[in-house]
Amino acid sequence: MSTEYWLADAENRVLGPVSIEIVRDLAVRGKLAEVRAVSNDGRSFKPVQEFPELLKVLSPGSAEDQSKAQAETARQIRSWLDAVKERPTAEVFKVPPGASREAWRAAFFALVYRYVPNRLPPDATAELRLACEDAFLHLSERMVDLERLFRAQSQPTAASAPQVPGLPKKDSSRPPEVTWRGGMIHVKCNLARNDARPFVASPEHTYKDDCIFVPTTERVMVGTPAEVVMLFEGHVTQLHASGRVVGVKTQPEPGLAIKLLDLMEVQRSLIRTWVARSQGV
Repeated sequence: MSTEYWLADAENRVLGPVSIEIVRDLAVRGKLAEVRAVSNDGRSFKPVQEFPELLKVLSPGSAEDQSKAQAETARQIRSWLDAVKERPTAEVFKVPPGASREAWRAAFFALVYRYVPNRLPPDATAELRLACEDAFLHLSERMVDLERLFRAQSQPTAASAPQVPGLPKKDSSRPPEVTWRGGMIHVKCNLARNDARPFVASPEHTYKDDCIFVPTTERVMVGTPAEVVMLFEGHVTQLHASGRVVGVKTQPEPGLAIKLLDLMEVQRSLIRTWVARSQGV
């Protein structure tokens, strides 16, 4: 069993228990306050100088040392990601399968927090940044799937697509399906790899404003409620969201601008990453 540490800063705020790997990870990211005292049991604290193994990890070192440390952190993230890809979500999140939605969300945020790309220091290497993005996207996809399942359980009468094992077919994008259901429209989009047109095709309405553009000749009035389902090639994840038509275009390409009303941050992250990769960013 690895040694655990409790770290105290100058204001006596305590972080722990954490392994030396997590300490290294936080130090590399610049997310660890100055450590003044350390404990192995959470009760008896000693000066950090009495823990040489931690001093080596906490020392910023040269630029070359920092680069090596970031490379090692990126390697560890990749190794962890490879190890968990085939594991059940309950095992990855360490949550009992029958737990509440709130418990799942708490576990997700506690885990994904370590991999948020925006929390990396400005001098983070591209290797480390990409590893964090991949881990963040993987965990976010799992959480989106969980949210979809919870939503389906809370709306047992809502129409839902049959659950087919495996990944979506790797074909080119198909035209969006726009159908009427009562007084609302149902929009289904199948996106091929590198296709981010629904999110960027309309300069006035983009993913940055939680909007998508759906090419269609269907006659729809502004204000019409919508239900949107988006499938991403290569991902089991499906994006489900309620929306409302906020714009109608007739030229140069007829279509609808739809504002997505109930997006979670993990869904926005999925869209941002999809757009960035489709544009080669």
